[in-house]
Amino acid sequence: GLAKFLLPEEREKPKVSLEVEADRLRQWEQNLLAKLAQLNQRTSGLNPAAAKEAERLITEIADLKADLASQGLTEHEQDKEERVLTRLLRLAELRQWENRDKKRDYKEELQHKGIQDEVQQLRAQIEEHRHRLRDELGFSHKEVKQDSVMSELDERFSTLCRMGGA
Repeated sequence: GLAKFLLPEEREKPKVSLEVEADRLRQWEQNLLAKLAQLNQRTSGLNPAAAKEAERLITEIADLKADLASQGLTEHEQDKEERVLTRLLRLAELRQWENRDKKRDYKEELQHKGIQDEVQQLRAQIEEHRHRLRDELGFSHKEVKQDSVMSELDERFSTLCRMGGA
């Protein structure tokens, strides 16, 4: 009993609320998308203005797709939605301007590897959040899949992976 108060490793960590955890995961996904966009810009040969536009487009696409997924649209339906499609087309135009050497230097390769490692850590945190919904709130597997927050997190993560993070 007394060891519980004296030994720090014996104490239980305070539980973070599920809402706070979901917000933290959303923010982490956004940060990873931004890092990935910046890395892609550095390796793409785009001028700074075009690179900034590409970063903005990637973030807008991820946000739109998360919103559309929460409305129940499939990934294919999301890609056909006009707002997403116009941004995807503009991003494709920007990428056509790339005068890119296919070889990446070692430093850029390490940065990409670091982002991929962080994406894997995020995947584990999202899974942990999914388990907390089941354990703490008693959600069934189906209820977890239908939860709007989990749907949004999953869609953002899926977009992150498609953008090259994993």
